[in-house]
Amino acid sequence: MQPVAVAKRYARALADHVEQSGERGRPGKPTRPAKESAAELEAVADELDLVARVLGADAKFQRFFADPSIGQESKRAAIDALAKKAKLGDAVRDFLLVLVTNRRLGAIGAIRDAFSAIKDERGGIVSAETTTAVPLSASEAKRLHEALESVTGRSVRVTHRVDPSVLGGARTRIGSKVYDGTLRHQLEVLRDRLVGVR
Repeated sequence: MQPVAVAKRYARALADHVEQSGERGRPGKPTRPAKESAAELEAVADELDLVARVLGADAKFQRFFADPSIGQESKRAAIDALAKKAKLGDAVRDFLLVLVTNRRLGAIGAIRDAFSAIKDERGGIVSAETTTAVPLSASEAKRLHEALESVTGRSVRVTHRVDPSVLGGARTRIGSKVYDGTLRHQLEVLRDRLVGVR
């Protein structure tokens, strides 16, 4: 199975568990309203992000968990210590223990990304990446955000990138769809038209 598919499978299983269990994976809670479920998924996403950053920050962690000569008990003890220090919920702690047992902890960054995408999808949020030649002011960013929500009819989480090569305007990617209103794109279209006239 491809690493991305593995990450998505683990992320989906964690999201299902959190939604069914409640309170970041503590069993015994009845089904909650969607708003509470979304808050739980958000909390777990934050914890996964923290773990991925901590484990990715030092190569010693990666070597420790990847080393087959180090016993599972030592690795589980390290996860328990991390969970206690970072105040992780039961769902994330138990999930990390499953990853250690299945030798999948090295995929934590991809799992975090897949979980974030699943959380947004279940919450009706679409991700958009906007590229502009210069940073947007607060009012420009707000207008862009409102325009994207109007176009998609959904809540939008916008990530801004700056790339001087676009010259001006903005290019926005939402899923596989690209809205290109950059000056560079307009100049390329004009060039293609002029070449076609010859």
